[in-house]
Amino acid sequence: MNIKTRFAPSPTGSIHIGNIRTALYAWLFARKKGGKFLLRIEDSDLQRSIHDTVKFIVSGLNWLSLDWDEGPYFQTDRFARYNSVINYMIQHDMAYKCYCSSERLELLRLNQIQNGEKPKYDGYCRFKSTAIKYDPCVNSYVVRFCNPQKGVVTFHDQIRGTITFSNKELDDLIIRRADGSPTYNFCVVVDDMDMQITHVIRGEEHINNTPRQINILKALKAPIPIYAHVSMILDHERKKLSKRREALGIMQYRDDGFLPEAVLNYLVKLGWSYGNQEIFNIEQMTKYFDFSGISKSPSVFNFEKLLWLNHYYINHLPIDYVASHLSWHMRQQRISMQNGPQLTDIIKLFAKRSRTLKEIANNCHYFYIDFNIFENKAAKDYLKPIAIMPLKYFKIKFSNIVLWTPETIKSVITETVNELNVSIDKIGMPLRVALTGTDRSPALSYTVHAIGRSRVLERIDQAIRYISTRCIQHISK
Repeated sequence: MNIKTRFAPSPTGSIHIGNIRTALYAWLFARKKGGKFLLRIEDSDLQRSIHDTVKFIVSGLNWLSLDWDEGPYFQTDRFARYNSVINYMIQHDMAYKCYCSSERLELLRLNQIQNGEKPKYDGYCRFKSTAIKYDPCVNSYVVRFCNPQKGVVTFHDQIRGTITFSNKELDDLIIRRADGSPTYNFCVVVDDMDMQITHVIRGEEHINNTPRQINILKALKAPIPIYAHVSMILDHERKKLSKRREALGIMQYRDDGFLPEAVLNYLVKLGWSYGNQEIFNIEQMTKYFDFSGISKSPSVFNFEKLLWLNHYYINHLPIDYVASHLSWHMRQQRISMQNGPQLTDIIKLFAKRSRTLKEIANNCHYFYIDFNIFENKAAKDYLKPIAIMPLKYFKIKFSNIVLWTPETIKSVITETVNELNVSIDKIGMPLRVALTGTDRSPALSYTVHAIGRSRVLERIDQAIRYISTRCIQHISK
C-alpha cells in the first residue's frame, strides 16, 4: 500500500496546539512508512473562512519543518468537481433534492424532541413522487444523500478499536446547500477519494462524521481509508482548552520564545509514549511513532513541562542554531546585534537561567543598548555615596587590564574585594547596577567581559555622576 495521509485544517480560526499535534502524527506516520503527506485547506464554509488564516497555517507548518509532498489544495477550487459528483449521485438515485422549508424542519425537530426522539430528517422528500419532488415552480432546495436505512456501519479505529453505528441513527445528510455550495462532510469524502488518502488521522470530535462519510464512499464504490481518532487535549483543570494560552495560535509559541524542537517534542508526547523516554528528536519520533503508542484517554496540557523542554533544547541544541532563532527575537525588539557581543556569547551567559528565547532577549538589552538614566529600585538601593570609591577603584583596575578575558576580570574583582577588605556584595552589586541598570545579570566577570572595556569605563563614570547628582539634590533639599 502506498501510504498517504493528510492535514486538512479549516481556515476559520488560529491553528493551535491540537491542530498541530494532529498534523504531526499524520506527518510522522507518512514519513515512517515512506509515504506522502498532503496539505488541504478545507475552506468550503465560505461564511466562516478567514483568508489570512491560510498564511498562518502555512507559516506554522514551515516553522515546525512539517513539510508536505502535495498541496496546499483548496476546496474552493474544487466546487465544480463536487457538483459534478453530486449531479451524478442525483442521476443514479444516491441523492435527492429536498424542498422542505425551514418552518417544516423546525416543527419536525420540536415534535421529535417532545416525543423523546433523536432529532433527524424524516426523509419526506426522499419518498415523495418524482413529479412533486422535482416541481419546477420551487427553486429553493438542498441536496441530501440517500443514507442506507438498514444495517450498521462498522470500522476499526487504529486507536479505539472497532466502532459500530446503526444506520437508523443517521439521517439523510445534506451534501449541497440551498445556495449551491457543497457541505463539509461531502467535500471531505470526495477529496479523500480523489487524493487517494489511505489513513485519516484526526480529532475524536470527527468520530460521528465517520459513518456518514463511509456510507458516501461506499455509495461511490470508493476505497475506505483507515481511521485513527486522537483524543482531545484538556487544560490543567481537565476542561476543554479555552481561549487561554493553551489554545493560542501556534505562532504565538514562537513569539513567546519557544524553539520548534521543544514544541514538537512536547506535542508528540501529548498523548503518545515510547517507554519512559521523554526527549525525542525528529528522527527518533519518526522511527518510533506508531498508533499503538497513542492513548485513548484525553491529554492534559502542562505548560511547565513545555517550558522545561524548551530550557533543555536551549541548552542542548547547537549554539549557532539557537542563536539563529534568538536573532529573530532581537530584531523584534529592535536591538542592533552589531552593537554588542555575538549572540552565541549571549546564549552562553543566559541559557542556564532562561526558559525561553524571549526571556533572553528581554534580559540582554544592556549588552547592546546604552542607557543614561537610573530610575529603578536597584539604582536607589545600591548606587549610594559609599559606592563611589569602589567604583573608581574598579575603573582604574579595569583600565589597566592587558588581556581582557573573563578570567583576568574575575581576578581583578577578587583583588579589589581583598584590597578594600569588604564582601563581594558590598562592591559587586553597585558595579552590576552601574553596568547593567539592574541587580540581576549573569556572573559579574562574564558580564563585564561581554559589555566591553570602553563601555564598562563609560558606565562606571555615568554611575558616579548619577550618585554625585543625587547627593547634591539631597543636600539642596
